[in-house]
Amino acid sequence: MSKRKFKEYLFSNTITITEETAVTAESYEEAEDIFLAGGGDTEEVDSNGGDWECIANPDEWEEEEDE
Repeated sequence: MSKRKFKEYLFSNTITITEETAVTAESYEEAEDIFLAGGGDTEEVDSNGGDWECIANPDEWEEEEDE
């Protein structure tokens, strides 16, 4: 039985995620500081994906070598 030879294929996937963060504070400046420090209650409200591509395909390299 022959050993299977695996190759590594590298994919890139661009995903856009929209989040809303609720921050309770005494002023806008305080709320901004809390938000920028990662505080608040964050909820994902929308996500879009699908812009993917293969960025490293060893099959293509083999084709180029054969030419």
